[in-house]
Amino acid sequence: MTLRLLSALVLSFVFAAAVPLAPARADCVDDCERAYGGCSGPEQDQCLERVQECYRLECNKPTTSYGAIAYGAQSTASGYAFNEGNAGDADRSALANCRQHGDDCKIVASFSNTCAAVAAVESEGRFSTGQAGTKDQAQANAMKACQAQGGGKCEIEAWTCAFP
Repeated sequence: MTLRLLSALVLSFVFAAAVPLAPARADCVDDCERAYGGCSGPEQDQCLERVQECYRLECNKPTTSYGAIAYGAQSTASGYAFNEGNAGDADRSALANCRQHGDDCKIVASFSNTCAAVAAVESEGRFSTGQAGTKDQAQANAMKACQAQGGGKCEIEAWTCAFP
């Protein structure tokens, strides 16, 4: 058995025994192995530890991140959450943050892996939301929707992004 094959077997065992293979990118383990050059020689143990750390930090990241915005049209209170592990946690966090400033809060945007914004005409109690891949575009979408509802002095009240 060659040293390279033996290293690969040891590496496979280390990964299987020490690191859960949950939502990993398919090519990530190979990327980590290539980054450390195959792990052979006198520093094999340290190399395997570096590959394992690479896997833990880079390959086992969540693939979905959740966010939410809560808004109270009468109180103009807002609260937001970002980078939560599930939609329910994002909603609860946004509502709790909003309720510190008003008692009419409700979830107006719940999303994952994107950005959201709320634009409102405070004096009229009217608001709109927008979502997009960037903060600026989410805000632009919210403003456009707000202005389409009848113009007025629309202003961004809250925004947030949630990305893995």
